[in-house]
Amino acid sequence: MTDYYRTFVKNCSVVAAPLTDLTHLDTPWEWTDECEAAFRHLKHALTHYEVLKLPDPDKPFIVTTDASQYGIGAVLAQQEGLKLRPVEYMSKKMPSQKLAKSTYEKELYAVFKALTHWRHYLLGRFFILRTDHQTLRWMRTQPVLSDTLKRWIEVIEQYDFDPQYSKGEYNKVADALSRRPDFSGALITEYNLTDDVTQSLVEAYREDQFMAEIIRRLEAKDKQTSVEFELVNGLLFLEKEGNKRLCVPNKESLRSLFLGKCHDATGHFGYKKTAANLLQRFWWPTMLKDAKLYVETCQVCQRDKPRTQAPLGLLKPLPIPERPGESLSMDFMDTLVTNKSGMRQIFVIVDRFSKYARLIAMPETTKTEYVIWLFKENWVRDFGLPKSIVSDRDVRFTSELWKAAAAEQGTQLQMTSGNHPESNGQAEQMNRAVQHLLRHYIKPNQVDWDEKLALVASLYNNAVHSATGVSPNSLHLTFRPRLPLDFLLPDNQPTVTPGTLEFAYHYEQKMQEAVEHMQKVQAAMIESENKHWRPSTFQVGDRVWVKSSELGQEFGISRKLMP
Repeated sequence: MTDYYRTFVKNCSVVAAPLTDLTHLDTPWEWTDECEAAFRHLKHALTHYEVLKLPDPDKPFIVTTDASQYGIGAVLAQQEGLKLRPVEYMSKKMPSQKLAKSTYEKELYAVFKALTHWRHYLLGRFFILRTDHQTLRWMRTQPVLSDTLKRWIEVIEQYDFDPQYSKGEYNKVADALSRRPDFSGALITEYNLTDDVTQSLVEAYREDQFMAEIIRRLEAKDKQTSVEFELVNGLLFLEKEGNKRLCVPNKESLRSLFLGKCHDATGHFGYKKTAANLLQRFWWPTMLKDAKLYVETCQVCQRDKPRTQAPLGLLKPLPIPERPGESLSMDFMDTLVTNKSGMRQIFVIVDRFSKYARLIAMPETTKTEYVIWLFKENWVRDFGLPKSIVSDRDVRFTSELWKAAAAEQGTQLQMTSGNHPESNGQAEQMNRAVQHLLRHYIKPNQVDWDEKLALVASLYNNAVHSATGVSPNSLHLTFRPRLPLDFLLPDNQPTVTPGTLEFAYHYEQKMQEAVEHMQKVQAAMIESENKHWRPSTFQVGDRVWVKSSELGQEFGISRKLMP
């Protein structure tokens, strides 16, 4: 394993010379201090920046796995020049119940564990999977599988990767990781400490001017300094109220070590309990400030602890379109009941300015080609092409065919982020209105819901909308269709002849009033919603945490205990 990454280790052959000599047949086996020093130097190099790198989101990942009778091993790497540079190692002991399994099952188990371990890096992006078990290249086409293998492959199928065969002689790193029966995981630390912490403290005192001055005064028998501080075996202690506290010099690795002992190793409690642990044992001038920063930036706490603050991100509604037909909201509403015609879903199309809606029944298995045809027949033919379409990330909206059709007609696609349906609030509100109206008019067996869609759409489009102050028909069709009640009452509305300047002026005035009404409603909504949210300071390119529940749930894993 060391030899595989020797390119990244400075003077690797010189450092490893004492260990290399032990491999010679004519050299007696004797583990000297030089061998121990060389071993620790190489171990440090393999687990620090000399070899490891931070992940680059613009480069594809390469996952290499291996399994043995003792355990499984995997490496997450990226190409850097002509060499592979590791991002993280992973190794686990082979469960006892899997020791008697076939090599194929062990190797597939290694792939399964590696992908789930690094799912936050791999899910949703293409990567390369390398293994020294050639039959795994056809794991997706196996005709007969056990229930366990089916479950693993079902999880593996969620990832987009190219399986590649790598000969065992080239799979040295993952093979080395799988040979450690007692290795519980490649936990990489960033502390640059020697094994002798006492010696590290003594050396660091000399580099810290503040601590060095205190030691100089103690050695000079300064009485005032001796009241508070004491030097014991080279270590500096602060004594207050009978309690001696170790003074930690200004060296990040040492302070991080003791902060970790008082926070990580004691339950990852909050700042107050961490500070209380520190105050009992240690002291340095900025200790409480450092403790607060350490707790706030602790990745384990950020990952696992529930959020008690208001969620981030203030409401930012989409801009109001200038006129009808410019921007549409779309969604597929599932009725959860299939009628006698085979229809189950409703294709909902809403104009974002006038709120005018079209409702089209369609089968659950409708393909993208048919959705495009329905859109053209039920909207484009009557109202023309929109400038933009707001939708969720249904597979039919994210398909290349839908994108190509939109590009061909000059329409911009605006898709909501995952699990945030409120971004397409216009369509979601329409879905609720359709459900509400259908309940009133369908039969108890619910099989005639598609026959009532025309009635539902008519009732909705003729009703005054709260956002515009007028009915969708009045804005979209430029007139209000006559209803049965209108025949019983005299026509009090003065008619204006379409095509005249007076008609155009009247319609423009109506649209302007609708825009002003929408602006008022939008401002009130923003004020109401933002009471429960707080501003976000994230910028494009910042690294953020993603809830595990957003990535799917692994079989046998409790959602309550997921970070």
